[in-house]
Amino acid sequence: MPSIPGLSKAPFARSAARTNARLLAARLRKALWVLQRHHASRGGKGDLLSWGRTLGLLTFFPFRHRRYLMAYLLRGDSAAGDRLEQALLGGATSEPIAAHAIFAPQPVPKLAEPVDIILPVFNAHDDLRDCLDALLRYTAAAHRLHLVDDTSTDPRILPLLRDVQAARPNTRLTINEENLGFVGTVNRALSDCTGHVVLLNSDAMVPDRWLDRLIAPILTDAGVASVTPMSDNAEIFTVPGAREDQARRIDRIAARLNWTCAQAKAPTGVGFCMAMSRTWLDRVPGLDPAFGRGYGEEVDWCRKTAALGAAHLGLGSLFVAHRGGRSFGDDRHRLRQDGAHRLSRRYPDFDASVSLFRKEDPLIGPRLALAIGALGDGEVPIYLAHRLGGGAELWLQDRLHEARCGALVLRPTANGALLTLEVHGGDAPLIGQVPVEDLPGYLGIPETKHVIYSCLVGPLSPFDLLQKVQACLYPEDRLTVLFHDHFPLCPSHTLVGAGGRFCGLPDAETCAACFRNLPIAAKGGVSSILDWRESWRDILGRTGDIIVFSGSSLEYLRRILPEVAAKARIEPHFVPWAPAPLDPCHGAALGVLGNIGRDKGGEVIHRLARANNGLGLSVIGKLDPAFAHPRIRAHGPYDRAEIAALARRYRIGAWFIPSIWPETFCFTVHEALATGLPVYAFDIGAQGEAVRQAPNGHSLDPALIGGEPRDLAAALRQK
Repeated sequence: MPSIPGLSKAPFARSAARTNARLLAARLRKALWVLQRHHASRGGKGDLLSWGRTLGLLTFFPFRHRRYLMAYLLRGDSAAGDRLEQALLGGATSEPIAAHAIFAPQPVPKLAEPVDIILPVFNAHDDLRDCLDALLRYTAAAHRLHLVDDTSTDPRILPLLRDVQAARPNTRLTINEENLGFVGTVNRALSDCTGHVVLLNSDAMVPDRWLDRLIAPILTDAGVASVTPMSDNAEIFTVPGAREDQARRIDRIAARLNWTCAQAKAPTGVGFCMAMSRTWLDRVPGLDPAFGRGYGEEVDWCRKTAALGAAHLGLGSLFVAHRGGRSFGDDRHRLRQDGAHRLSRRYPDFDASVSLFRKEDPLIGPRLALAIGALGDGEVPIYLAHRLGGGAELWLQDRLHEARCGALVLRPTANGALLTLEVHGGDAPLIGQVPVEDLPGYLGIPETKHVIYSCLVGPLSPFDLLQKVQACLYPEDRLTVLFHDHFPLCPSHTLVGAGGRFCGLPDAETCAACFRNLPIAAKGGVSSILDWRESWRDILGRTGDIIVFSGSSLEYLRRILPEVAAKARIEPHFVPWAPAPLDPCHGAALGVLGNIGRDKGGEVIHRLARANNGLGLSVIGKLDPAFAHPRIRAHGPYDRAEIAALARRYRIGAWFIPSIWPETFCFTVHEALATGLPVYAFDIGAQGEAVRQAPNGHSLDPALIGGEPRDLAAALRQK
């Protein structure tokens, strides 16, 4: 295909540059505020110093990112604006960052002295039986077990406890003469303890080698007062999506983690399974009786010891299943509420400290690892995706919604040393940033994997990540590459070159000259378009499945990488959200469907509006402000189910898909065609292919993109 003339910028360059400068200033003000708040929250030394840190980063910012600045100022390139924000924000992310080296082997010190394990009991026979089965199986007899029955009313409880006492040495059974509640029962047992203590609920199921792991931080740091493991039901130490029936599998993963890295300071411990240091028990000997039957008493003890200088740790290298609150019966909600009110009165800053812990989540590394383990034994889909939104992201979100067994998503960040890792499988995705060097550890957790390359367009070269992911695959794992764009053919994934126009995939010499002006050309050690394509040829040569979504996309692939195209197959996307048909005589306005930026035809419709050709233009979607005009009505964000209703509201009689790049699949053109109204699109890419094949489709000469607006307006009036 020959090169297509670029858009003429002369008539609107000066006003657009002023508009773009204002928009850029707004973007940077927003990014600066986010970055300053990030530094303030991390540094804790006041706003003045955090602003100084922030402004220091700006010193060389215009020089390092001048290409993006010029692209945004002169062309209104919204993608360049996104990249400027990403580059400025860098590490200022709302996503918590995982500790390094959590998968490095580190032996756990062995216990030399016996530990006192306190197990308060009140009814809940079945839970107690399962708890004792696990406890006796996985706890050495040298450790002292304190069983305290708080006047259970279930007649099966005492015989069960007496059997344990008779069968196991170092077991002490105490029977309260009256119901003392959880706090009184624990305090009675504490008076008989001489070593480090573990509070264990009767509905908690411990795994193999649990006690050595739980006590290790106390043995190695005298400043640690309590240690709490991860669980399926443990407040701030909960692993999303984890279930009791997966506990053994999840704990095997936990046991592989480096216990010295997979721990973090927390505002409190959680008493379902909490180790307590003898050093700190000597200073604060018991729980406060004011908490009565329970809920909040361990928090009170933790806050009192913290005021004396103690630390409380969450431990990611141990997972203990916990059923939760059954022995309290119907009173648990009232007790929880009463305990929370008492804590708020005593420690007004406690709720804020818990919220900050949840937000920063210093245990995000082990939490992610264990959440991956909770996905189960089947093949786990792992998607490689960008952070820029668009059709590829809509497709991905649909796949994640349909995933029955859960899935992972890996996304590059502006900081090349970190990746965003998402675990989808619970009620909401668990998201954090992980070090690239720890990627083999996370990807080594699923027994079988299906890696799906969706799109890695961004400010960084994709090759390092792709090679690292491929190195993590076992022979039975699968790798599929989807052509959501033309990234393997050119770093300009839309094939809109440095000159701002669709290049038509010209000869090698023209491609080489254009490549040198692309922002990514200096990234990742790729010095030429030939090196770029050779790197992709190597990666795709080791790919099992290569899928394209349109015939035109396959044709471009054949022209550049013919041996790769021989392996590819066409699988058009399914479009499940097709709108209802509309009356062809419904209205006179020209509808533009989708979110419109530069490559989606923003300048095309801006020039149409400026020329005042009598076309009523209504954008059903977001319009990049760089291309706003009083004669263009922009609806803003919309739901796909609203398309027909919005078309009626704006009296749309025909659709125009103004995209200037050869899309690999165009959802909006299929949605527009489904309405039955006339649909116009330039005869390039999947959008041109779709309108040529549809009875209500009308293909436009691509030369009109850079031609006179009156000629394009005349073509759009033909029905």
